[in-house]
Amino acid sequence: MNEWLLVFFPLMIASIAFWIWALVDAIRVPDDSLYQSGSKIVWVLVIVLVGWIGAIIYLAAGRPAGGAKAAIVAWQTRQGPGGSLPGSVPPPPPPAPLG
Repeated sequence: MNEWLLVFFPLMIASIAFWIWALVDAIRVPDDSLYQSGSKIVWVLVIVLVGWIGAIIYLAAGRPAGGAKAAIVAWQTRQGPGGSLPGSVPPPPPPAPLG
């Protein structure tokens, strides 16, 4: 019995860590259009309701190329120089020229 516990306990911990990682990765994607398919709410529900199998499905069918970090960079680049992240304060206007 103890041998089975030594095998399955680390696997259980690894699957929980993988599940949490996939959930955080899906939540961090800023725009629904960056997913390979589906939307944020769909992928969060798939991961939460189906568990680590849902995390594998997300990794194979929904995760943006390069993951959430690459999706954030792509989204910021697409916003252009005047774009800002949701909830951020816009930059102040440039100072007026003297003279």
